[in-house]
Amino acid sequence: MKFITPGEKIKETRRYLKMKQGDLQDKELSRGLISMIEIGKRTLNKDVATNIIQKFSKRADELGIKLELDVDYFLRTPNEDAELYYLKKLKYATSLDDIQSVLDMADKFNLLNISAKAYSKLGDYFLDSQEYQNAFTNYTNSVNIYKELNENTALAYLYWKTGLCKALLLDYTEAILYFNFSKKYSLLYKDIRIQKSSFYNLAKCYKKVNNISLSLENINIFLSLCNKNEDFNYYIYANILKANCYEIEGNIDAVITLYTSLFSEFCDDNSPLLGYIYNNLGLAYLHKCDFEKSEKYFQIAEKIRNEVDKPLLSQTLIEKANLFVKQGMYSDAIISIKLGLCNAQIHKNFEDLLKGNYMLADIYITTNDHSNLKITYFIICDLLKEINNISELICIYNKLSILYLDENNISKAKEFLLMSVNLYGNSLKYSL
Repeated sequence: MKFITPGEKIKETRRYLKMKQGDLQDKELSRGLISMIEIGKRTLNKDVATNIIQKFSKRADELGIKLELDVDYFLRTPNEDAELYYLKKLKYATSLDDIQSVLDMADKFNLLNISAKAYSKLGDYFLDSQEYQNAFTNYTNSVNIYKELNENTALAYLYWKTGLCKALLLDYTEAILYFNFSKKYSLLYKDIRIQKSSFYNLAKCYKKVNNISLSLENINIFLSLCNKNEDFNYYIYANILKANCYEIEGNIDAVITLYTSLFSEFCDDNSPLLGYIYNNLGLAYLHKCDFEKSEKYFQIAEKIRNEVDKPLLSQTLIEKANLFVKQGMYSDAIISIKLGLCNAQIHKNFEDLLKGNYMLADIYITTNDHSNLKITYFIICDLLKEINNISELICIYNKLSILYLDENNISKAKEFLLMSVNLYGNSLKYSL
């Protein structure tokens, strides 16, 4: 694609209309000035452009040519035309190749604003594809360009997205860092939507790192900003999160009271959100060792999620296994967990894949099933490698080493011990 100068646009249009430079001259516009504009030695201003366009329009009418002429078009530089063109291309780009093509052209023409937008759109593409590390990298590239341009209004959104990527990679400490940046810029530019999202996601991440006081603080700020009618789903999610915090604090009665109060908020008995509430009530009654009520609520949650929220069915199947574990019904627990893992695999629910396999490992330790324990540890290793969780990976290697030592398999024990040592050494090297 070639983009031409204002002077070249004048010359190209003049020739198309079979006009000479003299046809454009008048008492205010000499032939010499027209010539200098066309070769780029004089700048085209708005008044001159308007004058020339009027002559072009008159000539087009004489020739019976329908010609839509725009002053702004003649005043735009090649770079401005390129930016406008590729901004439109990017708007309608949906495939990876289309977005990458725009990015390549933006690099070629040094269109930093388009590059920043293209990287952001690539981030969205990879986030939708659940390629969270690739999404994070592209969002970060976009952030860096906007900072270089000193255009900070997009940073609240981009930091929120980078935080989401880190949270989905289960790196909650890093996620907190980015959500705090998002909060900072959303407050600075009064972006209420991102403010609410930042506070909500900070609450989730603080809960994950067991900082319950900060989690509750951010939940309450979110709820103070939240319009229950406009943000109903997030209003319910925030209250579920608050109940989770109460559960961690051991206040199970408060958990049950809060969940029970939420039922009156629903108009739709088939809302997927009810799956969360029934699931978590099952856990709450399990804490009170009320197995009958626990099973009742897990079954309702399973039915709802099987019908309207299959991606989260894995959570209920895996967490329901705790009901069986607590009663020593390990075979039933294993069946429930494996059903949950199959569902998590289909829907790429990484958190449930890890949680379910760790639960299986605990059961196999309790039942002294070392054969299945090793298989499960290998699966956990593969999952941890995907998210580059070095500390947990070292821990599993050490546990495998101990297992092989107990079997007197010295060579295998040594193999995993060396893997652990090497991984630890590399992590130290990269941290320096």
